[in-house]
Amino acid sequence: MTIQTAIEKAVAVYGNAVLALIEATSKIGVTFCSIKNYKSDKSDNTENAQHLINIGVRYETILEKDANIYEDFDVSTIDVNRFNYSSIDTAGLSLEAYKAAVKAALPIALAELQQPKKERQSNDVYLSKVIVFNVTTERLSILGQSVTKTVTEKGEFKKVKSAPKTIAKRLIEFAAKPKSNDIRRFAIDNLEAVKLFGDTIEI
Repeated sequence: MTIQTAIEKAVAVYGNAVLALIEATSKIGVTFCSIKNYKSDKSDNTENAQHLINIGVRYETILEKDANIYEDFDVSTIDVNRFNYSSIDTAGLSLEAYKAAVKAALPIALAELQQPKKERQSNDVYLSKVIVFNVTTERLSILGQSVTKTVTEKGEFKKVKSAPKTIAKRLIEFAAKPKSNDIRRFAIDNLEAVKLFGDTIEI
């Protein structure tokens, strides 16, 4: 699908505010985006927050800097007790047995993190350098680095099932601190107006 067709489809779903958002994020010098009334998918949309994100970072440059971050990493330095397991469904294992499984999975997790990232096929179309529209789900999102988060309404987060290897990867990533992990996509489910104040967009 061409960018123009994707833009037309996004406008049909979200309205003309999409065009204003594309224009604003394409301006030179625009660095931040303030997202109000952001609903968290992980809380089943029960949490409400305001996010300030940095949209001026270059993802490709950060990936280059992170390229060899795991090359000489030593998994023996990882303390599996440093993770907050309260949100994890251990699938019937005791907490100590689950932690032991996480520790055993560390070498495999590191080996996978050391592999080059594979490009995945997706139905995402970039409408600007940071605005993404998925033509299948018809969902709009913005790519950026979280600066601040202010929770205006606390949500309920259910326990999630995670394989020990997944937690092992998260512990390694936490210790290695790859900058690319700071960049994420923020879903935009309600786009009513786009305002520009200096270097900051407000939506």
